[in-house]
Amino acid sequence: MWRKLNNVKYAIFDDVLIIEKNEEGKGTFYGQLFGYKKDNLTKVIDKLIERNLNFTDRDYLFGDVEDVFVQDLKQYTDFKFEAVEDIDDWEYIYNTKDLIELKGKKYHSKKNHVNSFLKAYTYNIKTIDNKTVINDCMELLHKWHDEVAVTVNNEMLMEIDAIKDLFKELHYFDLESIAVYVDGELAGFAVGEQVNDKMAVIHVERGEIAYKGIYSFLNKQFLVENFADTDFVNRQEDTGNEGLRKAKQSYHPVKMVEKYLLKLEN
Repeated sequence: MWRKLNNVKYAIFDDVLIIEKNEEGKGTFYGQLFGYKKDNLTKVIDKLIERNLNFTDRDYLFGDVEDVFVQDLKQYTDFKFEAVEDIDDWEYIYNTKDLIELKGKKYHSKKNHVNSFLKAYTYNIKTIDNKTVINDCMELLHKWHDEVAVTVNNEMLMEIDAIKDLFKELHYFDLESIAVYVDGELAGFAVGEQVNDKMAVIHVERGEIAYKGIYSFLNKQFLVENFADTDFVNRQEDTGNEGLRKAKQSYHPVKMVEKYLLKLEN
């Protein structure tokens, strides 16, 4: 989705997938490696260090890495790294059951929002699987950006192209989707996937705030329709956007997937 924003490149070396990307304020770095073994990790990193000799603007060797990768570096290599917390990139993990049932005092306001939507509107649900629904989603997305463009960051400003690309490949990537209509008008939509037996990931969620409670309803109903058999749902990072951060925190994550930038020490 974000290959244009982040100038994403990839290579395969010694059966290891290497992803290179650029992020504003962080520069160009390599993402967490995929398919490495303890016996070839040093060899791969040596190759990346050698490649970086051709560049002068790379403060970090790795980014988007999780703690398990940091521990593997410590255990299987002799490299010394400074690990910098990348809080804006931390991912929010929730109990699926919590977000479906909305039980207890901490979810009282969310449940009220869902009930407000149910009482106020007659709705029907579609999947994003034809040109008419896709066009409705893109129209809502453009409207949303026109209304809030001044307050969003570059990643959000680029998401129109990213989501447009995603809609072309929903079936290819085996993604689930939901489009909520009220009286024939699209009120909101979401796209996600189940990545393993226990975890769902929400990639996109947008609603028309004129429909009271639409986001709370979307959040709950998408899980009910597609991911009720999972244990957890990953609603991804907040990108440092204060509004997103407050919204994601208000659903009471049970865990944060911590991410780091790694700088090679001399």
